[in-house]
Amino acid sequence: MVTKQLDGETHRTLRVLSKHVKEEDVRAFVEEAAQISEPGDRNNVDAVLQVSVSANKEIYEAIRRCDKVMCEALRELMKEDFEKHERETRQETKQETLLETIKNLMDTMKWTAEQAMTAMKIPEADKGKYIAKL
Repeated sequence: MVTKQLDGETHRTLRVLSKHVKEEDVRAFVEEAAQISEPGDRNNVDAVLQVSVSANKEIYEAIRRCDKVMCEALRELMKEDFEKHERETRQETKQETLLETIKNLMDTMKWTAEQAMTAMKIPEADKGKYIAKL
């Protein structure tokens, strides 16, 4: 494979994309990547890291378990992704809870969906998406 022939620090980014990455390359890449602050460069690092992690889960898991400093660097690199995922999960949970409450009001109070949403003070702009899910 071509990535095995790449040596030196200049090719580290390409080597971490390989399925057979060395732990030392991962560690060096993560340390270097943690120093990057430019948004465009950060997006590139995130993309490389996502590919590398999915191709080399075992190595990243081993690093995460054994090295708290490296684990923190990985967490910092992926912070924006974690936060985005958390926001999306919270929003989905909130919508599911509201939908369930609408259904419960319709069932117990014998209200229409419109009446239940009005009682819950759901904004007019949002009512359509809940009706579509009922």
